[in-house]
Amino acid sequence: MLFAIVSCSHEEKKQIVCWGDSLTSPHTGNGIKGKVKRMNKNDLAYPEYLQDMLGDEYEIVNGGVGGENTLTIMARQGAYPMRLAHDIVIFKSDEAKYKTFIGNNDVSAFVSSYNGKSVTPLIQCGWNEDSPAQMNPCTVNDKNFHISSESKIWKEEEGKYKVEYNYYIEADDEWTSTDTIKAGSIVNTYAMKKLRNKYANVFFVGQNGGFDDAADLIRQLNAMIEYSKSKRYIVISFHKPNEVMNTISRMKEMEDSLSRSFGKHYINLREYMINHGLEDAGLEPTQEDKDSIAKGQVPPQMMTDGCHFTTKGYEEIAKLVFDKIKELGY
Repeated sequence: MLFAIVSCSHEEKKQIVCWGDSLTSPHTGNGIKGKVKRMNKNDLAYPEYLQDMLGDEYEIVNGGVGGENTLTIMARQGAYPMRLAHDIVIFKSDEAKYKTFIGNNDVSAFVSSYNGKSVTPLIQCGWNEDSPAQMNPCTVNDKNFHISSESKIWKEEEGKYKVEYNYYIEADDEWTSTDTIKAGSIVNTYAMKKLRNKYANVFFVGQNGGFDDAADLIRQLNAMIEYSKSKRYIVISFHKPNEVMNTISRMKEMEDSLSRSFGKHYINLREYMINHGLEDAGLEPTQEDKDSIAKGQVPPQMMTDGCHFTTKGYEEIAKLVFDKIKELGY
């Protein structure tokens, strides 16, 4: 059952920005199929379920992009912006626009101002203003640009994905001669200009890595919270071991650290799914579920591919966030 909060139509909506990767990003496009899915409440991401639960008093902004790690999400959000990895020559005349190639898998286009490592935004989404990437229009050295990507992603064995991509930049402003944008120039994203100082933020990041250890993840989360300029926030921990936290034991250590750091603002997703997920979703545990739970893993009935959740799973995540919003008085 979806919950609702009665809104006051004369008040400005409370905007909540949900930052994350494919565990947050929309499952539906803006076409007819996407509208039908949303209308039928079928195959939605957790922010879309959350919007229904909160009602018209709130506006959920989805800032989730599949495939991104914490460095890239920080770069889009603004806590540690991305910098151009090398000089870029731009040309635009009155008669034509030119898209300039700036990087790919082999030649980094952007690096993090946090630690100088490569960041790869926009891998699985469009580049326009409606994109959850919240990238465009962006500015570099006070000039307006659009950054786009062409990418191919396919699944290989053992649940791993392979990505090929190219990045391009296109000038929006009057640009009538060849000019060079220097390496190290900061890319100021749309999110940095428009999604700061919002009512609240949800940070569900880390499944794709981008941090060195639990302490580094906490530093990055605190940077995003501080940059947001909002004291209203929720942190959700990822639920499956990755290359950084590669065992359940290490996951538990990370979760304990997150709980100590963020207290009542924190949701331990793995622990919830193990202890309450099936019951709250109205599902009877199978033997496979019981075996996974005994190992500290999310029950397979809640998952589609070992990492991403079923429709019931995403609805339960939305309920967790909804309950936390009520608990915190947001």
